[in-house]
Amino acid sequence: MLCFKYLYQKILKMKSFIEQAQFYAAYHQNIQTRYTHMAGVPIIILSIMILLGFIKIIMPGVFATNLACLGTLIALIYYFRLNWQLALALTPIMIILLLIANWFSQDGPTTLGVWSFVILFILGWGFQFYGHYLEGKKPAFMDNLCQALIAPLYLVAELFFMAGLMQSLKKQIYGTEKDTL
Repeated sequence: MLCFKYLYQKILKMKSFIEQAQFYAAYHQNIQTRYTHMAGVPIIILSIMILLGFIKIIMPGVFATNLACLGTLIALIYYFRLNWQLALALTPIMIILLLIANWFSQDGPTTLGVWSFVILFILGWGFQFYGHYLEGKKPAFMDNLCQALIAPLYLVAELFFMAGLMQSLKKQIYGTEKDTL
């Protein structure tokens, strides 16, 4: 019960997306780093969904799901609380990743499923660390573990900025003169 109370208090006091994105952006100034993250973050998410998909939650006659579905739902609720427009764009991406993960994990931890998790997890983190090698900075989550959660929403924001959309949000995160992707 104490754990739920702590989580509830954290949710009520959570930092805004802009505050979190500003912190995250400070670790991701190099365009090449952001490109490696655009590949690495979805791969890591997919690998974690595969792993969590192995853990089934079944209430006979009521429902059957797995931890990947529940984790995705919780993450999306969190993202919608931070910025509903970005979360709305992220939702189909997360659903597609979840469908792919379910293909690997629906039969439990098969050889293909486990190896897919391992290979994708290593590949995704390889992209991440290579990006930070190019950046010359450590990953943001090493200073604040919650920054690992903000990465998908931040990258969707970067895609919007690349398309010339949400320029007011871009100015709030980077200031007036910052050039992003």
